[in-house]
Amino acid sequence: MRKHTRALLVGISALVALATVPACTSGSTTTDATSPSQPAPETTTVAPFPGSARYMADMSAADGKTMTIGISVDGAEVAAYACNGTDDEAWFFGNQTDGGIDLKSRFRDTLAAEFNGKDVTGEVTMNGVEYAFTAAPVSGVAGMYTAESEGVRASWVVRPDGSATGVQFSGFVQGDRNFDVFNLDGLSDFDVRNDVRNKRKLGPAGPIEFPPDSGPRASINGVSVTPTLVTGTFRLN
Repeated sequence: MRKHTRALLVGISALVALATVPACTSGSTTTDATSPSQPAPETTTVAPFPGSARYMADMSAADGKTMTIGISVDGAEVAAYACNGTDDEAWFFGNQTDGGIDLKSRFRDTLAAEFNGKDVTGEVTMNGVEYAFTAAPVSGVAGMYTAESEGVRASWVVRPDGSATGVQFSGFVQGDRNFDVFNLDGLSDFDVRNDVRNKRKLGPAGPIEFPPDSGPRASINGVSVTPTLVTGTFRLN
């Protein structure tokens, strides 16, 4: 009986000793299944634009101000127009690169956007106010239009339902300092915004209509005009 008891005690002692021996490790390391995995780095999907397309969106700033933007792309060339329908507008012209748009207007407004394969998302900054947008593709009558009569230009962004937001530009108010509005490269952003940009004569554009039997129709100061659909290749003089 003692022999059996002693043998049993020896066996138990051996098991305890084995349990206290640290596990051996090799030179290679393995990841503990319970350790948190490293988060995958964030990526932004940028897709190439279609060969020819139009986009538009209504957008709001953090302070509640609203703007409407239209964007047209033809190949690498881009034209965009944003306005609030009352007293502010901005035109952007240039080229897109690999699905990205980074443009500055004549009056130092900025447009930065990317194409995600369906929509154009980005921000417009006008007179220091930023507006974020997601512009969906549009067709039919929707898009940007502009027309001119006797030195006065009206421009619109038209929605798919035919409703529009537009602004009329009638020149500049005579200020204390005169500048060549076609050559503002030597001026600071402050000078452009305060001595040129805010001297523009802007007001609501008249209605734009789309009769079923003809092209778009509008009037500027009582003169009938035929607005032009703005494509990516469009440029203002």
